[in-house]
Amino acid sequence: MLVLASSAIAIEDLVQVFHQALESDPILSRESYLFNGSQAGVSLAKAALGPTLSLNSAAGVGSLIDVNINSFSLATGTSFEFYTVLLTQPLFDGQKLSALKAAKYQKEAQSSAVQYQRQQLIFRVIQAYFGVLQAQANERVSETELALYEEILKQTEAFLKIGKGDIVAVKEAKARYDLSQSSLITAKNALNISKAILERITHKPVGELAEVKEISPMSPTPNELGPWVQTAMANQPLIKQAKALVDVSYAQLEQNKRGHWPVLSLVGSSSQLAVNAIPVNLQVAAGFLTLSVPLYDGQIDQRIKQSQAQAKATSEFLRNTSDQTKLDTEEAFLNLQSSVLQLKSAKTALESAKTSYAATKKGYELGTRSVIDLLTVISDLSNATRNYYNALYNHLVSRAQLKAAAGILNQEDILAFNSILKR
Repeated sequence: MLVLASSAIAIEDLVQVFHQALESDPILSRESYLFNGSQAGVSLAKAALGPTLSLNSAAGVGSLIDVNINSFSLATGTSFEFYTVLLTQPLFDGQKLSALKAAKYQKEAQSSAVQYQRQQLIFRVIQAYFGVLQAQANERVSETELALYEEILKQTEAFLKIGKGDIVAVKEAKARYDLSQSSLITAKNALNISKAILERITHKPVGELAEVKEISPMSPTPNELGPWVQTAMANQPLIKQAKALVDVSYAQLEQNKRGHWPVLSLVGSSSQLAVNAIPVNLQVAAGFLTLSVPLYDGQIDQRIKQSQAQAKATSEFLRNTSDQTKLDTEEAFLNLQSSVLQLKSAKTALESAKTSYAATKKGYELGTRSVIDLLTVISDLSNATRNYYNALYNHLVSRAQLKAAAGILNQEDILAFNSILKR
């Protein structure tokens, strides 16, 4: 008993699968590392506005002449050593201020990229999880269908051997059986593919997954397109990222325009000169302001033109992102509305198919319905069952898709979907 208990396969739910994906997803991990880099970029831009300390030294040979009194001179070849320590504090540097602004906007853009990929991971997990359940359901339908056809095929062959059967019925049953075998192969292949997709996300083998309970279809709340589009425009991380990238490009344009601006700095220095031929050791300490005024640099104008084009390009990218977000939201909204009707219709059709199958099977047993009739209702029942499962999982994915399009899909939705799974 202990061995059996320890070898039991644990059933995984959506929360467990999501945490597996969260720990191993390379896409989200990449964006997180890039965000760390953007944080370092802000620190780097701030550091550029702070003081710098440098040491310059030189040693060589030369000549020294007192040019004021011309009282002495040292011959060329006299060796000397020179040291200078400089402490520089920028007081005003327009380009560096703009660079800091651009770095902060870049950090915002990357933060939105992380948020988007996190939402996409949630959606991909939901889609892949229900994709496996859908493929498993279709495999079960194909297995049941094959078993029913096999049973009828054996019956018709047995009746034919004792002279009570019909060769047409045998051939029809054999044809349905062969077709069902092909359908089962297709279903198994689809299941393997769906598991591979989920494994690609979690980087772990797919175990036994918790199935979905009986649910009622849910329409969008609110059931109007306008509020969903407004929500998407305000919350979609891709739009936030595009807006931040526009701000980055205009901050970079400002930075390049400020290349014509003067730079004011406070400089403190300490210098020492030592001459080896005579006991001369000069030390000088000074503090002064420096003003650097660019008079001409052809590269500045070209950088401005380049950044102007980049700013216009990012503005167009924002427009396109907004248009695509609106379209994605509209499509997801309509898909969810349609999935509600499809699920209701599929459920009704399945109930009708079950009733028809039960009645036809009873009639076949009583001799009032033919084998062909029974084969037909088995096919109808199988198709109705497949359609129901396809509609069910399409509806569940459509729920998540609308929230993802609107930019509000979060970890609470994982918990909500997890609550409809069987324990």
